[in-house]
This record gives sequence, C-alpha cells and structure tokens, in this order.
Amino acid sequence: MTVYAPLLGMLWRTLESYGFDPRQIIPEDVYRPGMGPLAGERVSLAIYDELLSRAARLVGDPAIGLRAAEKLHPSHLGALGHAWMASSSLRTAIYRAQRYHRMLNERVILRLNQAPGLLLVEYGLPEKAPIPDEQADSLLACMLNLCRFNFGPEFTPAFVHMRRAPPANVEPWTRYFGTGVEFDRDQNCLAIHDCDADKQLTGSSPQLVAVHEEMLQRKMVELDQSDIINRTRVAILDQLPSGQLNGEIVAAELNMTRRTLHNKLRSRGVTFSTLVTEIRKELARRYLLDCSYGVTETSFLLGYADSSAFSRAFKSWFGVSPSEYRQACG
Repeated sequence: MTVYAPLLGMLWRTLESYGFDPRQIIPEDVYRPGMGPLAGERVSLAIYDELLSRAARLVGDPAIGLRAAEKLHPSHLGALGHAWMASSSLRTAIYRAQRYHRMLNERVILRLNQAPGLLLVEYGLPEKAPIPDEQADSLLACMLNLCRFNFGPEFTPAFVHMRRAPPANVEPWTRYFGTGVEFDRDQNCLAIHDCDADKQLTGSSPQLVAVHEEMLQRKMVELDQSDIINRTRVAILDQLPSGQLNGEIVAAELNMTRRTLHNKLRSRGVTFSTLVTEIRKELARRYLLDCSYGVTETSFLLGYADSSAFSRAFKSWFGVSPSEYRQACG
C-alpha cells in the first residue's frame, strides 16, 4: 500500500511550525519543498508511517494531528485538492473526496452516511495503524479545514465523535472544531448540517472540476487497474441510462459470471445493490442541482422506468421529494 507523496508537504510545514528542521525527519531522497516527491509520486505506507511516528515522538504534542491539519493546503492533495476547491457545494466536494480518497492513502477508509438533516463523514483506520489517535485527529481536522477553505472560516460541524480516549486537555480539540468533541465513541465522525452541505459555493467551477476529474480518473486507473469496485462502478454508470441494469449485464461487461462478481464485491465488503444505490444517490443530487435536467429526465438517466419510481426512491433516501430538494437548494 502507498500514500500520495505530496502529502509530506503538510508534515514538512507542521515540523517547521514547532521550530524543528524537517530535514531531521524527512530524507532528502523522499521529499524537499519546491522539488516535489523525489522518490516518485507515491511512497510506501511503511515509510510514511515511520515518518509520522518519528515526527510525533520528536514534537511530543498530543495535539499534533490538529496542528498538521492547520498546515494542510489543497495543493497538497494534487488534482483532488483543486477539484475540491472548484466544487459546487461541500456535499459534492466530500462525495468527490470519497470517490478518490484511495489515491491519497490506500489504507484509510472514508465512509459517507445520511442521518436526519445531517451528512456524516466517517474515517476508518486499521487497528494496528501507528499513532492511531493522532491520525484520526488529523483526518477529521483536515476535513474540517478543507470545508472551511470552501465554505468560510465560520463553518462549524454539527458534532464530532472520536474513537480515541479523551486527552488530558480537551481544550485544543474544542477550540479547533468549534464544538464539543465526544470521545470514546464507536467511530471517527464529523457531522455536517444538510443546509451547510448543500449551500451553493461562490468558488465553484464546473470546467475546472471536469479537468481535474479527468486527471483523477487516470490516476485511479494507474493506481489499481484491477480494483473490482471501481470497475463495477464504471460498468454501472455505463448501463444506468439503458433502464436494463442488473448484475448479469454488468458481470458480462466485466467478463465474469454474476456469481463471481457478487463474490468479489462481497470480499471487499460491498454488494452490487449497494453500489447501484450509492451511484444513483450521488447522480440524483448532481442532476437536480443542475437546472438543465428535469425530474423526468433525471429519472430516466438513473435507469428508472418512470419518474414516480424515482421520486419514491429519492424521498426514501433524503426525506424530501426531488422537486422539494431542488427548491430548497435553489
């Protein structure tokens, strides 16, 4: 497994902020500012983990994950960071981050869920990840930092939950997130009010997003051409408008049997129907935010036989009808 090497720029700036020379930690053949990642665009997780662990030991600050997030700039995320800044809303930016997050770190899992009135952003780390508390702090704090880049410094999450035990002094966490952080919870989660997630952002640029999306898609293909989830998503997207989407057709397009496809997806912790629903939900929001698509046209693009079936599904997902959602976001 690997990590996107330009992320080391964030670590470099973090060490500098504590008054340390980053060259004490980061080897010359791995990264230097202005010269990019000298060992290539990606570094192994083993090297990345060692650098993070050494930095944490050197600094000795329990809140180093929060400090690191303050030093994050979207440019550290490459094409994903630029696409994030040009996104039309926080929701589209976050869904884009989920789609391409593996490009940044192949080990970290980014999950999105919906609760009444809330978008839930959850991060998963393996049990044996080094300095898991500091990494979880950094992941959630980086997400908040990116949201504030787009939304404005006044953005505050609805709540923050962390799996870690409470630190001796919780004040840095409360100050950074702008709300009380609940520790010893079941997941690392940042909750965002729907009204904030769907607010149209003034810096949005569909043209820039399209350019960087193309770059991201190429990088994802390069990262893992054999990834069954990405391949299945592409096949589903191809088949959706036909109105004849099913596992048999998608499996045939991937040159395997339906049983084999379902077994491969199950081994990755997902199902075919779950992927179809995730894609439909994502596209439904995107189309409804674009006034050039009517509700009926959107329903056909998503593979529904009629608009009433789409409307029922949409309301079951988001609690409002497509027309009500469009009006609220308009």
